[in-house]
Amino acid sequence: MQPLTLAVIGIALVAFVAISILNNVRRPKKAEADHQLPGPKLLPIIGRIHDMPIQKMWIKFKEFADIHGPIYYTEMLGTSFIIVSDEKIAEELLVKKAKYNSDRPAVPSLFDSKSTHGSMEYLPLMGKNQYWARQRRFTHGYLTQATNAGYYGVMQHEVKRWMFRLLENPDAFNYTLEDMASKIMCTLNWDDPSLSEYCIGSAWGLLTQMSPAGPITNILTPLWRLPEIINPWKRAEHKRHDEQQRWWMENLVRVKTNMKAGTARWSFTKQFLETEKTNNLSGDYEASSVLGMLALVGIFTVAGPLNYFLVAMVHHPEWLKKVQKEIDEQLEGRMPSIEDFPKLPTLRACIKESMRWRPNVPTGVAHEAEQDDYYRGYFIPKGVRILPLDYAFLLNPVKYPDPESYRPERWLEAGWPTFQEPLTQHPNIKGMTSFGFGQRQCLGMSLTQDELIVACGALAWAYNLKRKVDPSTGREIEVPTDKCNSLLIVKPDPFEMAFEPRSEARKADVIREWKMSEAKDLEERAAFARAAALGQTQKFDDIII
Repeated sequence: MQPLTLAVIGIALVAFVAISILNNVRRPKKAEADHQLPGPKLLPIIGRIHDMPIQKMWIKFKEFADIHGPIYYTEMLGTSFIIVSDEKIAEELLVKKAKYNSDRPAVPSLFDSKSTHGSMEYLPLMGKNQYWARQRRFTHGYLTQATNAGYYGVMQHEVKRWMFRLLENPDAFNYTLEDMASKIMCTLNWDDPSLSEYCIGSAWGLLTQMSPAGPITNILTPLWRLPEIINPWKRAEHKRHDEQQRWWMENLVRVKTNMKAGTARWSFTKQFLETEKTNNLSGDYEASSVLGMLALVGIFTVAGPLNYFLVAMVHHPEWLKKVQKEIDEQLEGRMPSIEDFPKLPTLRACIKESMRWRPNVPTGVAHEAEQDDYYRGYFIPKGVRILPLDYAFLLNPVKYPDPESYRPERWLEAGWPTFQEPLTQHPNIKGMTSFGFGQRQCLGMSLTQDELIVACGALAWAYNLKRKVDPSTGREIEVPTDKCNSLLIVKPDPFEMAFEPRSEARKADVIREWKMSEAKDLEERAAFARAAALGQTQKFDDIII
Protein backbone atom coordinates (compact mmCIF):
# COMPACT_ATOMS: atom_id res chain seq x y z
CA MET A 1 0.00 0.00 0.00
CA GLN A 2 1.35 3.44 -0.97
CA PRO A 3 2.32 5.95 1.80
CA LEU A 4 -0.24 8.44 0.51
CA THR A 5 -2.98 5.82 0.70
CA LEU A 6 -1.95 4.92 4.26
CA ALA A 7 -1.99 8.58 5.25
CA VAL A 8 -5.47 9.10 3.81
CA ILE A 9 -6.77 6.01 5.62
CA GLY A 10 -5.10 7.17 8.84
CA ILE A 11 -6.70 10.61 8.64
CA ALA A 12 -10.07 9.02 7.88
CA LEU A 13 -9.73 6.75 10.89
CA VAL A 14 -8.86 9.62 13.21
CA ALA A 15 -11.80 11.66 11.94
CA PHE A 16 -14.13 8.67 12.24
CA VAL A 17 -13.04 8.00 15.82
CA ALA A 18 -13.33 11.65 16.84
CA ILE A 19 -16.83 12.02 15.37
CA SER A 20 -17.97 8.75 16.94
CA ILE A 21 -16.67 9.76 20.37
CA LEU A 22 -18.34 13.16 20.17
CA ASN A 23 -21.61 11.48 19.23
CA ASN A 24 -21.30 9.09 22.17
CA VAL A 25 -20.63 11.69 24.84
CA ARG A 26 -23.74 12.17 26.95
CA ARG A 27 -24.08 15.78 28.07
CA PRO A 28 -25.68 15.84 31.53
CA LYS A 29 -28.65 18.08 32.14
CA LYS A 30 -28.16 20.81 34.75
CA ALA A 31 -30.24 18.96 37.35
CA GLU A 32 -28.08 15.90 36.84
CA ALA A 33 -24.86 17.91 36.95
CA ASP A 34 -25.85 19.36 40.31
CA HIS A 35 -25.84 15.79 41.70
CA GLN A 36 -22.66 14.64 39.94
CA LEU A 37 -20.47 12.13 41.70
CA PRO A 38 -16.93 13.20 42.56
CA GLY A 39 -14.14 11.99 40.32
CA PRO A 40 -10.96 12.91 38.48
CA LYS A 41 -10.93 15.90 36.14
CA LEU A 42 -12.11 14.86 32.69
CA LEU A 43 -10.49 16.16 29.54
CA PRO A 44 -12.71 16.97 26.54
CA ILE A 45 -13.62 13.92 24.44
CA ILE A 46 -11.01 11.57 25.91
CA GLY A 47 -11.99 11.78 29.58
CA ARG A 48 -9.18 10.03 31.52
CA ILE A 49 -7.98 7.63 28.85
CA HIS A 50 -4.64 9.43 28.60
CA ASP A 51 -3.35 8.24 31.98
CA MET A 52 -5.25 4.96 32.31
CA PRO A 53 -2.81 2.06 31.80
CA ILE A 54 -3.95 -1.01 29.92
CA GLN A 55 -1.80 -3.19 32.17
CA LYS A 56 -3.17 -3.61 35.72
CA MET A 57 -5.82 -0.95 35.26
CA TRP A 58 -7.25 -1.83 38.67
CA ILE A 59 -4.28 -0.18 40.42
CA LYS A 60 -5.06 3.19 38.82
CA PHE A 61 -8.75 2.81 39.68
CA LYS A 62 -7.70 2.24 43.31
CA GLU A 63 -5.45 5.33 43.26
CA PHE A 64 -8.39 7.46 42.09
CA ALA A 65 -10.57 5.90 44.83
CA ASP A 66 -8.03 6.91 47.48
CA ILE A 67 -8.30 10.50 46.21
CA HIS A 68 -11.97 10.85 45.26
CA GLY A 69 -13.68 8.46 47.65
CA PRO A 70 -15.32 5.04 47.65
CA ILE A 71 -17.67 5.84 44.77
CA TYR A 72 -16.67 8.13 41.94
CA TYR A 73 -17.42 8.90 38.29
CA THR A 74 -15.07 8.89 35.33
CA GLU A 75 -15.19 8.66 31.54
CA MET A 76 -13.00 7.11 28.89
CA LEU A 77 -13.59 8.08 25.26
CA GLY A 78 -17.22 8.87 25.93
CA THR A 79 -17.97 5.73 27.97
CA SER A 80 -19.17 6.48 31.50
CA PHE A 81 -18.04 4.56 34.59
CA ILE A 82 -18.92 4.59 38.25
CA ILE A 83 -16.10 2.97 40.22
CA VAL A 84 -17.07 1.46 43.58
CA SER A 85 -14.24 0.64 45.98
CA ASP A 86 -16.33 0.03 49.11
CA GLU A 87 -17.94 -3.40 49.51
CA LYS A 88 -20.99 -2.08 51.37
CA ILE A 89 -21.74 0.44 48.62
CA ALA A 90 -21.40 -2.34 46.03
CA GLU A 91 -23.92 -4.43 47.98
CA GLU A 92 -26.35 -1.51 48.18
CA LEU A 93 -26.14 -0.83 44.45
CA LEU A 94 -25.81 -4.35 43.06
CA VAL A 95 -27.69 -6.48 45.60
CA LYS A 96 -30.31 -4.28 47.25
CA LYS A 97 -30.89 -2.43 43.97
CA ALA A 98 -30.30 -5.47 41.77
CA LYS A 99 -33.64 -4.85 40.08
CA TYR A 100 -32.16 -1.75 38.44
CA ASN A 101 -28.46 -2.55 38.18
CA SER A 102 -28.13 -6.10 36.86
CA ASP A 103 -27.67 -5.49 33.15
CA ARG A 104 -24.32 -5.98 31.43
CA PRO A 105 -22.59 -3.46 29.17
CA ALA A 106 -21.87 -4.57 25.62
CA VAL A 107 -18.35 -5.85 24.97
CA PRO A 108 -17.25 -3.78 21.95
CA SER A 109 -15.14 -6.49 20.31
CA LEU A 110 -17.68 -9.33 20.46
CA PHE A 111 -20.66 -9.75 18.16
CA ASP A 112 -23.89 -9.20 20.10
CA SER A 113 -22.30 -10.02 23.48
CA LYS A 114 -25.49 -8.99 25.32
CA SER A 115 -27.63 -11.19 23.05
CA THR A 116 -29.73 -8.14 22.26
CA HIS A 117 -30.34 -9.62 18.82
CA GLY A 118 -30.66 -13.24 19.94
CA SER A 119 -27.13 -14.62 19.59
CA MET A 120 -27.61 -16.59 22.88
CA GLU A 121 -23.88 -17.30 23.11
CA TYR A 122 -22.16 -15.90 26.23
CA LEU A 123 -24.20 -16.32 29.41
CA PRO A 124 -21.94 -14.30 31.80
CA LEU A 125 -21.96 -11.35 29.37
CA MET A 126 -25.64 -11.37 28.39
CA GLY A 127 -27.93 -8.48 29.00
CA LYS A 128 -30.80 -8.91 31.42
CA ASN A 129 -33.11 -10.60 28.94
CA GLN A 130 -35.04 -13.80 28.30
CA TYR A 131 -31.97 -15.70 27.08
CA TRP A 132 -30.01 -14.81 30.20
CA ALA A 133 -32.87 -15.79 32.52
CA ARG A 134 -33.47 -19.23 31.02
CA GLN A 135 -29.79 -20.09 30.54
CA ARG A 136 -29.06 -19.12 34.13
CA ARG A 137 -31.80 -21.47 35.39
CA PHE A 138 -30.52 -24.21 33.10
CA THR A 139 -26.89 -23.84 34.24
CA HIS A 140 -27.83 -23.61 37.92
CA GLY A 141 -29.82 -26.82 37.69
CA TYR A 142 -27.07 -28.79 35.99
CA LEU A 143 -24.31 -27.56 38.32
CA THR A 144 -26.42 -28.21 41.41
CA GLN A 145 -27.07 -31.75 40.24
CA ALA A 146 -23.38 -32.36 39.59
CA THR A 147 -22.40 -30.88 42.96
CA ASN A 148 -24.89 -33.08 44.80
CA ALA A 149 -23.56 -36.12 42.94
CA GLY A 150 -19.95 -35.31 43.88
CA TYR A 151 -19.31 -34.53 40.20
CA TYR A 152 -19.65 -38.25 39.48
CA GLY A 153 -16.04 -38.86 40.53
CA VAL A 154 -14.65 -36.83 37.60
CA MET A 155 -12.90 -34.26 39.76
CA GLN A 156 -11.09 -36.82 41.92
CA HIS A 157 -10.08 -38.83 38.86
CA GLU A 158 -8.55 -35.86 37.04
CA VAL A 159 -6.73 -34.59 40.12
CA LYS A 160 -5.14 -38.03 40.52
CA ARG A 161 -4.09 -37.86 36.87
CA TRP A 162 -2.54 -34.44 37.52
CA MET A 163 -0.60 -35.66 40.55
CA PHE A 164 0.85 -38.43 38.38
CA ARG A 165 1.67 -36.05 35.53
CA LEU A 166 3.61 -33.88 38.00
CA LEU A 167 5.83 -36.89 38.66
CA GLU A 168 6.37 -37.49 34.95
CA ASN A 169 6.91 -33.88 33.86
CA PRO A 170 6.90 -31.38 36.74
CA ASP A 171 8.17 -28.54 34.53
CA ALA A 172 4.92 -28.61 32.57
CA PHE A 173 2.81 -27.85 35.65
CA ASN A 174 1.47 -24.56 34.22
CA TYR A 175 -0.09 -26.42 31.31
CA THR A 176 -1.15 -29.59 33.13
CA LEU A 177 -2.87 -27.49 35.82
CA GLU A 178 -5.16 -25.92 33.25
CA ASP A 179 -5.52 -29.21 31.40
CA MET A 180 -6.80 -30.82 34.60
CA ALA A 181 -9.49 -28.15 34.97
CA SER A 182 -10.34 -28.45 31.28
CA LYS A 183 -10.57 -32.25 31.39
CA ILE A 184 -13.05 -32.02 34.27
CA MET A 185 -15.33 -29.69 32.30
CA CYS A 186 -14.97 -31.59 29.01
CA THR A 187 -15.90 -34.85 30.74
CA LEU A 188 -18.91 -33.34 32.50
CA ASN A 189 -20.05 -31.61 29.31
CA TRP A 190 -19.33 -34.19 26.61
CA ASP A 191 -17.78 -37.25 28.36
CA ASP A 192 -14.58 -36.63 26.41
CA PRO A 193 -11.46 -35.48 28.31
CA SER A 194 -9.46 -35.56 25.06
CA LEU A 195 -11.13 -32.26 24.09
CA SER A 196 -9.28 -30.43 26.86
CA GLU A 197 -6.40 -28.96 24.86
CA TYR A 198 -8.62 -27.25 22.32
CA CYS A 199 -10.94 -26.10 25.09
CA ILE A 200 -8.06 -24.31 26.86
CA GLY A 201 -7.19 -22.33 23.73
CA SER A 202 -10.83 -21.52 23.15
CA ALA A 203 -11.23 -20.27 26.71
CA TRP A 204 -8.28 -17.92 26.69
CA GLY A 205 -9.15 -16.71 23.20
CA LEU A 206 -12.58 -15.56 24.36
CA LEU A 207 -11.24 -14.10 27.60
CA THR A 208 -8.67 -12.05 25.68
CA GLN A 209 -11.28 -10.80 23.23
CA MET A 210 -13.58 -9.57 26.00
CA SER A 211 -10.88 -7.90 28.15
CA PRO A 212 -9.79 -4.23 28.05
CA ALA A 213 -6.21 -5.48 27.61
CA GLY A 214 -7.30 -7.48 24.55
CA PRO A 215 -7.91 -5.92 21.13
CA ILE A 216 -7.55 -2.15 20.91
CA THR A 217 -11.20 -1.91 19.83
CA ASN A 218 -12.18 -2.54 23.46
CA ILE A 219 -10.61 0.83 24.31
CA LEU A 220 -10.93 2.77 21.03
CA THR A 221 -14.44 1.43 20.58
CA PRO A 222 -15.34 3.46 17.46
CA LEU A 223 -12.72 1.51 15.53
CA TRP A 224 -14.98 -1.55 15.81
CA ARG A 225 -17.57 0.17 13.63
CA LEU A 226 -15.23 0.62 10.69
CA PRO A 227 -16.24 -1.31 7.54
CA GLU A 228 -14.97 -4.87 7.70
CA ILE A 229 -12.84 -4.47 4.59
CA ILE A 230 -10.54 -2.09 6.54
CA ASN A 231 -11.24 -3.59 9.97
CA PRO A 232 -8.69 -6.32 10.87
CA TRP A 233 -10.10 -6.65 14.40
CA LYS A 234 -13.56 -7.53 13.18
CA ARG A 235 -12.21 -10.01 10.64
CA ALA A 236 -10.13 -11.72 13.34
CA GLU A 237 -13.13 -11.94 15.65
CA HIS A 238 -15.29 -13.44 12.89
CA LYS A 239 -12.72 -16.22 12.54
CA ARG A 240 -12.41 -16.82 16.31
CA HIS A 241 -16.16 -16.68 16.90
CA ASP A 242 -17.10 -18.96 14.02
CA GLU A 243 -14.50 -21.58 14.96
CA GLN A 244 -15.64 -21.60 18.57
CA GLN A 245 -19.32 -21.88 17.72
CA ARG A 246 -18.57 -24.63 15.20
CA TRP A 247 -16.62 -26.57 17.82
CA TRP A 248 -19.36 -26.27 20.41
CA MET A 249 -21.95 -27.53 17.91
CA GLU A 250 -19.71 -30.36 16.70
CA ASN A 251 -19.43 -31.61 20.27
CA LEU A 252 -23.20 -31.62 20.69
CA VAL A 253 -23.74 -33.37 17.36
CA ARG A 254 -21.18 -36.02 18.25
CA VAL A 255 -23.01 -36.81 21.49
CA LYS A 256 -26.29 -36.94 19.58
CA THR A 257 -24.77 -39.35 17.04
CA ASN A 258 -23.44 -41.55 19.83
CA MET A 259 -26.85 -41.55 21.50
CA LYS A 260 -28.46 -42.81 18.30
CA ALA A 261 -25.85 -45.57 18.19
CA GLY A 262 -26.45 -46.36 21.87
CA THR A 263 -22.83 -45.61 22.77
CA ALA A 264 -23.17 -42.29 24.64
CA ARG A 265 -22.50 -42.33 28.37
CA TRP A 266 -23.94 -39.70 30.69
CA SER A 267 -22.95 -36.07 30.16
CA PHE A 268 -24.61 -32.68 30.48
CA THR A 269 -25.14 -32.70 26.71
CA LYS A 270 -26.75 -36.13 26.73
CA GLN A 271 -29.00 -35.03 29.56
CA PHE A 272 -30.08 -31.98 27.56
CA LEU A 273 -30.79 -34.04 24.45
CA GLU A 274 -32.89 -36.50 26.46
CA THR A 275 -34.96 -33.68 27.98
CA GLU A 276 -34.94 -31.02 25.25
CA LYS A 277 -38.71 -31.25 24.77
CA THR A 278 -39.32 -30.29 28.39
CA ASN A 279 -36.56 -27.74 29.06
CA ASN A 280 -36.88 -24.07 28.10
CA LEU A 281 -33.91 -23.66 25.74
CA SER A 282 -34.66 -22.91 22.11
CA GLY A 283 -32.71 -25.82 20.62
CA ASP A 284 -29.32 -27.29 19.82
CA TYR A 285 -27.55 -24.03 19.01
CA GLU A 286 -28.47 -22.39 22.29
CA ALA A 287 -27.69 -25.55 24.25
CA SER A 288 -24.30 -25.99 22.58
CA SER A 289 -23.49 -22.37 23.46
CA VAL A 290 -24.53 -22.45 27.11
CA LEU A 291 -22.75 -25.76 27.70
CA GLY A 292 -19.68 -24.64 25.77
CA MET A 293 -19.51 -21.44 27.79
CA LEU A 294 -19.78 -23.46 30.99
CA ALA A 295 -16.74 -25.48 29.95
CA LEU A 296 -14.70 -22.36 29.25
CA VAL A 297 -15.57 -20.58 32.49
CA GLY A 298 -14.64 -23.71 34.45
CA ILE A 299 -11.04 -23.32 33.27
CA PHE A 300 -10.07 -19.74 33.98
CA THR A 301 -11.98 -19.45 37.27
CA VAL A 302 -9.82 -22.28 38.65
CA ALA A 303 -6.48 -21.62 36.92
CA GLY A 304 -5.81 -18.27 38.62
CA PRO A 305 -6.57 -19.26 42.23
CA LEU A 306 -4.76 -22.59 41.91
CA ASN A 307 -1.66 -20.91 40.47
CA TYR A 308 -1.69 -18.33 43.25
CA PHE A 309 -2.01 -21.11 45.84
CA LEU A 310 1.25 -22.52 44.45
CA VAL A 311 2.90 -19.08 44.64
CA ALA A 312 1.70 -18.60 48.22
CA MET A 313 2.96 -21.99 49.37
CA VAL A 314 6.40 -21.41 47.84
CA HIS A 315 6.71 -18.09 49.66
CA HIS A 316 5.15 -19.35 52.89
CA PRO A 317 6.40 -22.91 53.45
CA GLU A 318 5.36 -22.71 57.10
CA TRP A 319 1.73 -22.74 55.96
CA LEU A 320 2.33 -25.65 53.61
CA LYS A 321 3.67 -27.60 56.59
CA LYS A 322 0.55 -26.73 58.60
CA VAL A 323 -1.69 -27.94 55.79
CA GLN A 324 0.31 -31.15 55.43
CA LYS A 325 0.13 -31.76 59.18
CA GLU A 326 -3.64 -31.24 59.12
CA ILE A 327 -4.11 -33.67 56.22
CA ASP A 328 -1.84 -36.31 57.77
CA GLU A 329 -3.60 -36.15 61.14
CA GLN A 330 -7.17 -35.84 59.93
CA LEU A 331 -7.05 -38.23 56.99
CA GLU A 332 -4.45 -40.72 58.26
CA GLY A 333 -2.35 -40.66 55.13
CA ARG A 334 -4.95 -40.75 52.40
CA MET A 335 -5.52 -38.22 49.65
CA PRO A 336 -8.21 -35.57 50.40
CA SER A 337 -11.64 -35.75 48.77
CA ILE A 338 -14.61 -33.38 48.54
CA GLU A 339 -16.20 -35.05 51.57
CA ASP A 340 -13.25 -34.04 53.75
CA PHE A 341 -14.23 -30.34 53.65
CA PRO A 342 -15.20 -30.12 57.38
CA LYS A 343 -11.91 -31.66 58.52
CA LEU A 344 -9.56 -29.26 56.70
CA PRO A 345 -10.04 -25.64 57.89
CA THR A 346 -6.33 -24.82 57.50
CA LEU A 347 -6.36 -25.92 53.87
CA ARG A 348 -9.51 -23.88 53.26
CA ALA A 349 -7.97 -20.85 54.97
CA CYS A 350 -4.89 -21.01 52.72
CA ILE A 351 -7.09 -21.28 49.62
CA LYS A 352 -9.31 -18.39 50.65
CA GLU A 353 -6.36 -16.22 51.61
CA SER A 354 -4.73 -16.93 48.24
CA MET A 355 -7.87 -15.61 46.54
CA ARG A 356 -7.98 -12.55 48.81
CA TRP A 357 -4.25 -11.82 48.59
CA ARG A 358 -4.22 -12.00 44.78
CA PRO A 359 -7.78 -11.35 43.52
CA ASN A 360 -8.85 -13.39 40.51
CA VAL A 361 -11.04 -10.61 39.04
CA PRO A 362 -9.36 -7.45 40.38
CA THR A 363 -11.41 -4.93 38.40
CA GLY A 364 -14.66 -6.78 39.02
CA VAL A 365 -17.14 -7.41 36.23
CA ALA A 366 -19.14 -4.34 35.21
CA HIS A 367 -22.89 -4.01 35.68
CA GLU A 368 -24.91 -1.54 33.63
CA ALA A 369 -27.59 0.70 35.15
CA GLU A 370 -30.97 -0.02 33.61
CA GLN A 371 -32.60 3.30 34.48
CA ASP A 372 -31.79 6.77 35.82
CA ASP A 373 -31.51 6.66 39.59
CA TYR A 374 -30.09 8.45 42.62
CA TYR A 375 -27.82 7.03 45.30
CA ARG A 376 -27.10 9.04 48.44
CA GLY A 377 -28.08 12.14 46.48
CA TYR A 378 -25.80 11.36 43.55
CA PHE A 379 -27.17 10.86 40.07
CA ILE A 380 -26.73 7.41 38.49
CA PRO A 381 -27.46 7.74 34.75
CA LYS A 382 -29.02 4.93 32.77
CA GLY A 383 -26.38 3.03 30.81
CA VAL A 384 -23.46 3.90 33.08
CA ARG A 385 -21.07 1.03 33.84
CA ILE A 386 -20.86 0.26 37.55
CA LEU A 387 -17.51 -1.36 38.30
CA PRO A 388 -17.19 -3.17 41.67
CA LEU A 389 -13.43 -2.88 42.26
CA ASP A 390 -12.59 -6.22 43.86
CA TYR A 391 -8.94 -5.26 44.21
CA ALA A 392 -10.00 -2.52 46.64
CA PHE A 393 -12.52 -4.70 48.48
CA LEU A 394 -10.03 -7.46 49.24
CA LEU A 395 -7.23 -5.13 50.29
CA ASN A 396 -9.39 -3.07 52.66
CA PRO A 397 -7.21 -2.59 55.78
CA VAL A 398 -10.20 -2.32 58.10
CA LYS A 399 -11.69 -5.69 57.16
CA TYR A 400 -8.31 -7.24 56.34
CA PRO A 401 -5.59 -5.83 58.64
CA ASP A 402 -2.14 -6.01 57.05
CA PRO A 403 -3.85 -6.53 53.67
CA GLU A 404 -0.70 -6.79 51.55
CA SER A 405 0.53 -9.80 53.53
CA TYR A 406 -0.50 -13.42 53.13
CA ARG A 407 -2.12 -14.20 56.51
CA PRO A 408 -4.33 -17.34 56.52
CA GLU A 409 -4.67 -17.04 60.29
CA ARG A 410 -7.13 -14.18 59.70
CA TRP A 411 -9.69 -16.89 58.88
CA LEU A 412 -8.75 -19.25 61.73
CA GLU A 413 -8.10 -17.20 64.87
CA ALA A 414 -10.55 -15.27 67.02
CA GLY A 415 -9.79 -11.56 67.13
CA TRP A 416 -9.45 -11.09 63.37
CA PRO A 417 -12.41 -9.25 61.75
CA THR A 418 -12.95 -12.12 59.30
CA PHE A 419 -12.98 -14.98 61.82
CA GLN A 420 -16.16 -17.08 61.83
CA GLU A 421 -17.21 -20.26 63.55
CA PRO A 422 -17.67 -23.18 63.35
CA LEU A 423 -14.44 -24.11 61.63
CA THR A 424 -16.15 -27.15 60.15
CA GLN A 425 -17.99 -24.69 57.87
CA HIS A 426 -15.74 -21.64 57.83
CA PRO A 427 -13.70 -20.44 56.09
CA ASN A 428 -15.12 -21.11 52.64
CA ILE A 429 -14.93 -19.15 49.41
CA LYS A 430 -18.65 -19.04 48.65
CA GLY A 431 -19.95 -15.49 48.58
CA MET A 432 -16.55 -13.87 48.10
CA THR A 433 -16.80 -10.60 46.21
CA SER A 434 -14.68 -12.11 43.44
CA PHE A 435 -17.75 -14.14 42.42
CA GLY A 436 -19.80 -11.02 41.78
CA PHE A 437 -22.97 -9.56 43.26
CA GLY A 438 -26.70 -10.05 43.29
CA GLN A 439 -28.33 -11.52 40.21
CA ARG A 440 -24.92 -11.65 38.51
CA GLN A 441 -23.19 -13.75 41.13
CA CYS A 442 -21.20 -16.61 39.59
CA LEU A 443 -23.08 -19.92 39.47
CA GLY A 444 -19.88 -21.96 39.69
CA MET A 445 -18.86 -21.14 43.27
CA SER A 446 -19.37 -24.68 44.54
CA LEU A 447 -17.50 -26.21 41.62
CA THR A 448 -14.59 -23.80 42.07
CA GLN A 449 -14.43 -24.41 45.81
CA ASP A 450 -14.60 -28.19 45.52
CA GLU A 451 -12.01 -28.34 42.77
CA LEU A 452 -9.60 -26.14 44.70
CA ILE A 453 -10.01 -28.21 47.86
CA VAL A 454 -9.34 -31.48 46.05
CA ALA A 455 -6.48 -30.13 43.91
CA CYS A 456 -4.74 -28.02 46.56
CA GLY A 457 -5.25 -30.76 49.14
CA ALA A 458 -3.74 -33.33 46.79
CA LEU A 459 -0.73 -31.09 46.16
CA ALA A 460 -0.06 -30.73 49.88
CA TRP A 461 -0.65 -34.45 50.44
CA ALA A 462 1.77 -35.49 47.68
CA TYR A 463 4.45 -32.84 47.31
CA ASN A 464 6.73 -30.34 48.96
CA LEU A 465 6.49 -27.18 46.87
CA LYS A 466 9.77 -25.34 46.51
CA ARG A 467 11.68 -22.83 44.45
CA LYS A 468 13.55 -24.42 41.59
CA VAL A 469 17.35 -24.27 41.59
CA ASP A 470 19.16 -22.92 38.52
CA PRO A 471 21.72 -25.66 37.69
CA SER A 472 24.11 -23.15 36.11
CA THR A 473 24.36 -20.93 39.20
CA GLY A 474 23.13 -23.10 42.05
CA ARG A 475 20.78 -20.30 43.09
CA GLU A 476 17.07 -20.54 43.66
CA ILE A 477 14.89 -19.13 40.87
CA GLU A 478 12.63 -16.45 42.24
CA VAL A 479 8.85 -16.91 42.02
CA PRO A 480 7.32 -13.44 41.44
CA THR A 481 4.25 -12.45 43.41
CA ASP A 482 3.41 -9.31 41.41
CA LYS A 483 3.57 -10.37 37.77
CA CYS A 484 0.36 -11.38 36.03
CA ASN A 485 -1.67 -10.86 32.89
CA SER A 486 -4.11 -7.95 32.70
CA LEU A 487 -7.16 -9.74 31.38
CA LEU A 488 -10.54 -9.55 33.04
CA ILE A 489 -9.73 -12.78 34.91
CA VAL A 490 -6.06 -12.88 35.87
CA LYS A 491 -3.44 -15.50 36.59
CA PRO A 492 0.29 -15.21 37.33
CA ASP A 493 2.74 -14.93 34.48
CA PRO A 494 4.47 -18.30 33.85
CA PHE A 495 6.92 -19.14 36.62
CA GLU A 496 9.15 -22.04 37.61
CA MET A 497 9.00 -24.16 40.73
CA ALA A 498 9.84 -27.66 41.94
CA PHE A 499 7.49 -30.47 43.00
CA GLU A 500 9.32 -32.82 45.34
CA PRO A 501 7.46 -35.96 46.49
CA ARG A 502 7.22 -35.86 50.28
CA SER A 503 8.68 -39.37 50.52
CA GLU A 504 9.27 -42.45 48.43
CA ALA A 505 6.18 -43.96 50.03
CA ARG A 506 4.07 -40.96 49.03
CA LYS A 507 5.48 -41.10 45.50
CA ALA A 508 4.33 -44.72 45.35
CA ASP A 509 0.91 -43.62 46.65
CA VAL A 510 0.59 -41.09 43.81
CA ILE A 511 1.38 -43.76 41.22
CA ARG A 512 -0.93 -46.32 42.80
CA GLU A 513 -3.86 -43.87 43.14
CA TRP A 514 -3.65 -42.92 39.46
CA LYS A 515 -3.17 -46.45 38.15
CA MET A 516 -6.18 -47.67 40.16
CA SER A 517 -8.34 -44.78 38.98
CA GLU A 518 -7.21 -45.22 35.38
CA ALA A 519 -7.92 -48.97 35.49
CA LYS A 520 -11.36 -48.34 36.97
CA ASP A 521 -12.15 -45.79 34.28
CA LEU A 522 -11.06 -48.11 31.47
CA GLU A 523 -13.04 -51.01 32.90
CA GLU A 524 -16.21 -48.96 33.28
CA ARG A 525 -15.89 -47.64 29.75
CA ALA A 526 -15.35 -51.20 28.49
CA ALA A 527 -18.34 -52.44 30.50
CA PHE A 528 -20.48 -49.68 29.01
CA ALA A 529 -19.31 -50.60 25.49
CA ARG A 530 -20.26 -54.23 26.09
CA ALA A 531 -23.65 -53.21 27.40
CA ALA A 532 -24.13 -50.87 24.42
CA ALA A 533 -23.53 -53.76 22.07
CA LEU A 534 -26.36 -55.60 23.82
CA GLY A 535 -28.62 -52.54 24.11
CA GLN A 536 -28.42 -52.61 27.91
CA THR A 537 -26.91 -49.24 28.83
CA GLN A 538 -29.71 -47.82 31.00
CA LYS A 539 -28.04 -48.84 34.28
CA PHE A 540 -24.90 -46.91 33.32
CA ASP A 541 -26.59 -43.54 32.86
CA ASP A 542 -25.26 -42.14 36.13
CA ILE A 543 -21.71 -43.44 35.73
CA ILE A 544 -18.82 -41.38 34.41
CA ILE A 545 -15.79 -42.53 36.36
